[in-house]
Amino acid sequence: MTVLTEGEDSFFLSTPASLFDDEVECASSWASKHIYTNKALKWIVGRYVEADNPNSNGQYWELSGLRMGQPTITYSPMNIDHRKNEIVGTFVASELLYPKNDSLDVNPFIEVLGAYWKAYFPETLQAIESAFNRGALALSMECVGSSITCVGTDEACGGTFAYKGPFHESYCQHILSRTSYRQINEPHFVGGALILPPNRPGWSGAHVKEVSALSTDDEKDTMIKEIAKDFPHLSPSEWEMQMWQLQMQRFKRRV
Repeated sequence: MTVLTEGEDSFFLSTPASLFDDEVECASSWASKHIYTNKALKWIVGRYVEADNPNSNGQYWELSGLRMGQPTITYSPMNIDHRKNEIVGTFVASELLYPKNDSLDVNPFIEVLGAYWKAYFPETLQAIESAFNRGALALSMECVGSSITCVGTDEACGGTFAYKGPFHESYCQHILSRTSYRQINEPHFVGGALILPPNRPGWSGAHVKEVSALSTDDEKDTMIKEIAKDFPHLSPSEWEMQMWQLQMQRFKRRV
């Protein structure tokens, strides 16, 4: 569900992003408590990174690494299309979510809440909202680490190397030839970007509005009731999150 692109000295992870106004109930209950009325801000919620699951580019984070790196997200800058001189907001909070259970194969992941400074950048906000309405707004992470380890495949040697960017001549040939996964150790999340067309990464992932179209309201209500029956210890918001995870998995199998 997360897309990785590589910069000169860091990794950029891209996911769909959602916009919220002060008056609107936030889909992520953890983020709701951080959102307050402020006409100068636009709130943005999106998923950053998943634990213990290599993405399509062979990048990998252990859950312990995400726990260590999560605090570095707070107050890091939000820019446009990874242009470091175009900072338009900041990430004010994050949450490490644990949706994985016996029947749903979903790993823990970090979700973030960003505050866009719309009072200073109203023109760019128009482009952001336009992209969001078309399901084309993405959120991308910027991350560095202390080291990387060659893991996860029969070719992996298990070697650990001082971090020198996405690829470097000092890394083993398994990493350089992409025949192993690259585990980022002690990740430090240095910021993130709002990705606007035409610079959006080539990913066929869906915005929530697109996923919603896959099932009727009655079908979604039935799914939630079945999840509630199987997992009575979870809260209603957690039941709903599980339903959306199933929807996302079904959508991914169709694209």
